[in-house]
Amino acid sequence: MGSFNSFGSTSKTYGAGKNIWHEISGTYPVGGTISNLSDFASGTVIPSGSMCKYDAVNATIKILTAADATTTPTDVNGLLKEDIYVDDAVKGTNGAATGCVVYAGEIYVSRCVQAIPSTVLAVLPQIVAIKEA
Repeated sequence: MGSFNSFGSTSKTYGAGKNIWHEISGTYPVGGTISNLSDFASGTVIPSGSMCKYDAVNATIKILTAADATTTPTDVNGLLKEDIYVDDAVKGTNGAATGCVVYAGEIYVSRCVQAIPSTVLAVLPQIVAIKEA
């Protein structure tokens, strides 16, 4: 009988976030690790719907914010599918947080924690913004 290797993983469950996606019709086939995780404090949440710059070659996702002066709308090629909780375990040298980037679907923009600028939505034509309020 051959050997079987299993790699350890941990998971934690936290309170439910808001459902911001009405429909997801397209995600990049492979997710990626969050390349700028060190920019976020432990104990915080990177909210779903955050703007992403996905690099398929390196399988990395850079989370972009509207407050970042270096961010331009053309840098964004999708939005984060789910919340990511940042803790010390994932920020360590052996830890990594992963995410999935949505490039097509319908999103409730009024439920998003961070506002998605209209200039960003303009470069994401397959994402439809639904306004409830």
